[in-house]
Amino acid sequence: MQTSRLLLCATLSLTMGAPLQAEPTKPAAAPAAETKASTDPLEILAGSAGTWKVSAPDYEKALGALRPEWLDAGKNQSRIGNVTRRETGKPPQIINNQLPVYETVCNFADGVVQRVQFSLYNRGDAGEIAPENFKRRIDQAKTAISEFVKNPGADRGKAAGAVLTKGWVWKTADSQYLLESSMKRQQGEDRPEFLRLVIIPVSSVPKTSIGTVVTAGKGAATSTLGSLKANVQTTPSGDVYISNVPMVDQGQKGYCVVATAERVLRYYGAEVDQHEMAQMADSSAAGGTSPTKMTEALDKIDSKFKLRLKRFLPWTERGYLDLIKDYNRAARSNKTRVLTEDEIYNVAFAYQEMDADTLKKARATSGAMDRFKKMVKGAIDTGVPLMWSVQLGLFKEGDLPQSGGGHMRLIIGYNDTNNEILFSDSWGAGHELKRMNAEEAWTITSGLYGMEPKAK
Repeated sequence: MQTSRLLLCATLSLTMGAPLQAEPTKPAAAPAAETKASTDPLEILAGSAGTWKVSAPDYEKALGALRPEWLDAGKNQSRIGNVTRRETGKPPQIINNQLPVYETVCNFADGVVQRVQFSLYNRGDAGEIAPENFKRRIDQAKTAISEFVKNPGADRGKAAGAVLTKGWVWKTADSQYLLESSMKRQQGEDRPEFLRLVIIPVSSVPKTSIGTVVTAGKGAATSTLGSLKANVQTTPSGDVYISNVPMVDQGQKGYCVVATAERVLRYYGAEVDQHEMAQMADSSAAGGTSPTKMTEALDKIDSKFKLRLKRFLPWTERGYLDLIKDYNRAARSNKTRVLTEDEIYNVAFAYQEMDADTLKKARATSGAMDRFKKMVKGAIDTGVPLMWSVQLGLFKEGDLPQSGGGHMRLIIGYNDTNNEILFSDSWGAGHELKRMNAEEAWTITSGLYGMEPKAK
């Protein structure tokens, strides 16, 4: 067995969130043209006095052509993904149509807009660009915002949240604008990661100095382990599940690992986004996150955010090879095709070729499924969601954005009465709570991880 060859293929092919044949992310076309070319519909969110009076119905009506998605049933947060305006053939723009927007996340409170975050560049949606081009985008954004608000703003300097950012701040009578950029240093070169603009009403601005306060997020979890049990809910039908886990939509990118990590961190009170997580995990839009990079990233995340990482079922090469032996043994017993040595070098392909019933039989040994269910129950009962890496395509699950290959989900509950695992996918509205037979859930499992607050 050529172990080094297997390890390389496992690292490259078993990627969480990557399709079996990954293709570059392309912006999705908006379904209808806007009626006015002079003003982009996103301008209503650009921080005028009227922005903070925009209600949810107003938002839906004005921005319907850009296909906004609500991330929760209460309509507290909405996302507009990487779309192209049919009329212009370009992304939506803000600040007098000068700055392209690749993603918009809008928060609501008391029925009206309370916070807007525009992604003016991110590596996942816009692709990689040269550092000099990134710096030109920053300068263009600073100039456009200064002209728009009619003041030069202030240099906030560097701030360390999830990642190190540089920032610039502007204030008007109605709004505060924070522009943040980040680049990652690797192999002696700077790689642009993201450029974002966060706008909040002046009434929400903390009453302290710019240099110490104005950041888009905070760098540590605020929940304690003991406080999490209050989030565990039960139903008469036997469901035991964690409520209040924020939803994130990873969009068209292979960002399921980092989007899932964002959801866990936000559940614990840390303010982060998937682009920061992608920078930490070195994720790519088409390739997702490899198992090696995933565990490295989780190690960084738990230290950065004062969390404790638990590797309940870590993906390992040894474990994968043992699974292949068990599968081929069950295949011979079932008189189904065994996997050849050449086929197992590509992990994603090997799973694609497996017979689901044979794999289920191979995994139902030595009480392994019972141990899996015990791990799930132990975590959920304490209010800790589990990051669950799986192989899609083995069992029918309905209409999913991803038909096969490696993926990461969030286990948020269980039902012993119905022998079910309750889970959530980071694909936005409609994916908040799903359920799967526990035997099938165990069969598709390739890894299980938990992050919990260090503070008791």
